[in-house]
Order: sequence, then structure tokens, then C-alpha cells
Amino acid sequence: MTPTSTVQQTMERGWRRYFDNPTPLMKQGPTAIAVAVAAVLMWTVPGIPVTDVAFAVFGLVTIAAVTALAAVLSARGVYEGWVVMLIPMIDIVALGAIRTGTGGPASLFSSFVLLPVIWIAAAPGRRQVVIVAVLSSIALVMPNLIDPPDDPADWLRGVIGPLVFATVGAIVNELSRQQRLRTTQAEGHVVERTAALAVNEEMLEQLKSSEQQYRALSESFTSLWNSITGQAVIATDNDGTITAWNPGAVRLLGMPVPEALDNVRVDRFFDATVLAQFAPDGSKHTADQVHPGLRALFADADAGLPVDSNIDVETAGGSTVPARITVTPYQDSDGSRHGYLLVITDETRAVEVARMKDEFVGMISHELRTPLSAIIGFLDLLQNDPAQPLTTDQQEFVDIIERNAQRLLNLVGDLLFTAQVESGRFPLERREVDVAELTRSAVASSGPHAQREGIELIAEVPDGPVRLSVDAGRIGQALDNLLSNAIKFTAARGRVTASVRSVDGGIEIAVRDTGVGIPEDEQGMLFTRFFRASTATRNAVPGVGLGLTITRAIVLAHGGTMDVTSREGVGTEFRMLLPAAPRTEAIQVVGRRP
Repeated sequence: MTPTSTVQQTMERGWRRYFDNPTPLMKQGPTAIAVAVAAVLMWTVPGIPVTDVAFAVFGLVTIAAVTALAAVLSARGVYEGWVVMLIPMIDIVALGAIRTGTGGPASLFSSFVLLPVIWIAAAPGRRQVVIVAVLSSIALVMPNLIDPPDDPADWLRGVIGPLVFATVGAIVNELSRQQRLRTTQAEGHVVERTAALAVNEEMLEQLKSSEQQYRALSESFTSLWNSITGQAVIATDNDGTITAWNPGAVRLLGMPVPEALDNVRVDRFFDATVLAQFAPDGSKHTADQVHPGLRALFADADAGLPVDSNIDVETAGGSTVPARITVTPYQDSDGSRHGYLLVITDETRAVEVARMKDEFVGMISHELRTPLSAIIGFLDLLQNDPAQPLTTDQQEFVDIIERNAQRLLNLVGDLLFTAQVESGRFPLERREVDVAELTRSAVASSGPHAQREGIELIAEVPDGPVRLSVDAGRIGQALDNLLSNAIKFTAARGRVTASVRSVDGGIEIAVRDTGVGIPEDEQGMLFTRFFRASTATRNAVPGVGLGLTITRAIVLAHGGTMDVTSREGVGTEFRMLLPAAPRTEAIQVVGRRP
């Protein structure tokens, strides 16, 4: 834009400002100018008659006075109000006086009345039309009142003229109203457009900021994606076709990114017999040709269930790698699912370490059992040798040795038992027993321990027998473990309750205490070997962390489930659910991992 056009636009805006909102002096200007011209013509042109000097002078002076009033109001910024509207009203009367003094109905200046009429008619309100009609009647009839005419037609002109002015006023008033309405609408559109422009500018700024954030997040994601080399992270569509393949997948599965993204399905890296363990009802095919085992994992992920399984994967070279796989669906913010995200972790080292640990525990336990059995046997001979009876002190020392040797032998037995569990060799000797009586016996056995600790021990069991086909020795061992733990973790004057009740499809055996409880974030690790809750270590409760592991193994071997509910400072409840119909005789160890 040139400087000249800028100056021109500035000047136009300045002039437009005055015309958009004219002052009273600007509105009075046409009338004042017309009357000034009339005055000059009256005193300079002989042909213009001045029939009544007094009326003519009165009209001229009155116009001059109201013009001065308009100037004063303009200077003070008074543009609206009844004072301003008095000016055109007085103008009409003054012009009527000028008309009377310059020839009456034949006056050359009769049309000047139209100027203030337009001003009044342009003001808001229908009453302005009435004012125009009344005042114009006064102005036009005024000569007839001063010098009544003989011709009735002259009186008729005094009536018809105001009707014409009123009609003109009505038209001007309506046009002004419509113009004001359009102006208001236009101003409203301008406000809306200005607001819309402001919103658009704000949105553009937000989009620019969001774009910068998106770029930063995209760069961060790309860096993070490329830095994950310890795990295979694979994205697939809903049919299992690979859509993303990270460097960890290249390292673990041995397939380059371009080849993996060339319409390869993820079930290629799993043996069909391994996936079959997840397939419902042994189905072998699905409508979309995805292996039913993999489709079952996808379905669990869609249902919000945790999918975290141990499974062997096959590399592109044909070798097998033990791994842990997690499956989660990924979707847009609007909930539209686009596929699944698989994270595969190489468990080769963990499996080898677990195998070596199990072999070590089994070997050490077996090697310890033999000398411990010999120690306990010779202690028995020493106590029962009639030829050399023990003194009181010697008997006390031998009792201490025997108790600790027996505790050590029990610990070795537990270690051997866990080795059996981990290896999958866990035989059961099932027979039909009364679970209620079994629970009463376990409570009775733990009674002396509870009495020494000042704890109330209760058995809540049905009066009648509760028959179930189980290994009575193993279930008794599990109950003993739970009762022993409950007593150890409950303070004096507390309560431990063992209960038996029938549930759908089985029997629930529960042990509930009012002890110290277990932190919520530690409850998921309770059944891990050698794990001890912080409440146990904080309160110096003795133990090695094998009891719950063994108890859970016994329950699982019976085809049952085990869970726990606990609150710190309130207490804990362990529940064993044993099915009425046995489903298995051994713990499943398919894809076993630590």
C-alpha cells in the first residue's frame, strides 16, 4: 500500500466518521444555508416580495438562534435528546413565518419546510410523523391565519400540503428505520466477524502450538521406538498382520523391518501346537484365518483381561526362544480399535537360571535330608540308651538339638516339595474325605499355639459332613500353613477363624484373621517363593516365605484357585476354592517361567 493511498483512506475514515454520526450543527446546516441564501435573495432581488417584514425578520432571527444552539450542542457533544429535536421543530415554525412574510402561499421559499421535516422524520419512532403533520400544518396555514383568503381553495391547500409532508415524513421515517435496522445488523455481523477472526487467530495459535508439540512427541516416540532393543515390540492390525516392527523384534526374531512389514502375519512366529493351548474347545480355524489360539488372546485383550503368558516363539531362522508375551489393544481417542500391540521378552536367561536354581535347590535339599535324618536318628538312640541314661541337663540339650534338627528337616522337606512343584512332578493321593472334619482337626492341632499367643481360634463349619475327593494330607498341610501364618501375624486378644462353605461348583475353605494385614501393593507377590511382606519383616515375624507358595501349589494341583483379601491394620483372609469334580492331578507347567 502506497503512502498516498494510506493518506486517502485516513481522510475518508475521518469524513465518514462525521457523516456516520452527524452533529446537530451538521443536521441544521442545510436549513441554515438555505435560509441564508433566502435572506440574500430577499434583500438583493427586487422581484422577491417581502409582504410582512416583521414575520420575515422573526423567521430569519429564529433560524439564526437555533443554528447557534445547534453549534453549542455540537461543541458539548450532545447529539441526541429532546433539546436537539427542538431545533427542527422551531425551524418549521420559523420557516412558516418566513413564508408568511414573503408572499404567503405564493412564497418562493415554501419548499424550505421540507428540510426540517426530513430531519424530524428520520428520527426513531412513529410519533415523528405526527409531529411533522402538526408542525407543517402550522407553517402552511400561518399565512391564512394572518390574512384570511377569500378563495376556499387556498384553505384547501393548507390542509392538503401537511398531508403531503406527513406522507413524505412517513416514507422517510420508514426508510430511516430500515436503514438503522440494517446498520444494527451490519454492526452485529462486524462484531461476529471480529469475534470469529479472533477465535480463528486463537485456534491458529493453538494449532501451531499443537503442531510443535506433535512434532516433539513424534520425534521423542521415534527415538524411544528405535531405542527399545531388549524387547520385541510389534504392532498388528485387527487380523494380526504386522504394521510396526521395532529394532528389538529384528534382534530377537531375526527378520528385517521391510520384510516384516510385507504382509506378514504375527502368528508365523508361534508354533501352532503352542498356540493351541489358548484356543477354546480345541478349534483349529477361524473365519479370518488367524490361529484360534492367537484370536483367543486378542479377544481377552479386547475384554480388558490381562494377557501375560509364557510361550515359545520361533525366529525367522527356525530356532525356538522361550519368551513372555503381553497383548494389549491400541485404539484412537474416539475408541476405534486399530489392532494390537505385542511385547515379547526373551526369557532364555531367566529359564536357564530358574532351571539351575531348581536343580541346585533339589540337590542341596536331598543332600541335607540324609545327614539330618541321621542326626535325628542318633539323637533318638542317645535318648533311649538304657545303658547310658542322660542327665537332666543333657536331656534338655538333646531336646534343643532335636527340635532344631526337626525344624531344619521340615525346611528341607519344604524345599524338596517346591522343587517337585516347579518340575511338575506333584502326585496326589485322592480319596473322599469330610472337609468339615478336616478343618476341625486342623483347628484343634493349632489350638495350643493360638492359646500360647492369647488368640481366639474358631472353626465355622457345617454340622453335617462336607464330602470332597482330595488328598487329605496335602489339604491338611495347606490348612496348617494358613492357620500358622494367621496366628503368627495376629496380636494377643485377636481372632482367627477357619470356615468351610459350599459355593457354585465346589467348596471354599477360608482362614480369616484380625492381624496386621498386608500392603495392597505387595499382595500380588505373596505366592512367590521366599517373598515376605514388609509387615512380616517390620514386626520380626519368623519364616522363610515358602508356606504360601506350597499352599497355593497344593490348591492348584487339586484344580482349584486361591485368592486373598487384606487391609493393613484390619486383617487378612485367604480363600481356597476346591472344585467338586477334580480337573487335574498335577500342576500345569506348559511354558513354565519363574
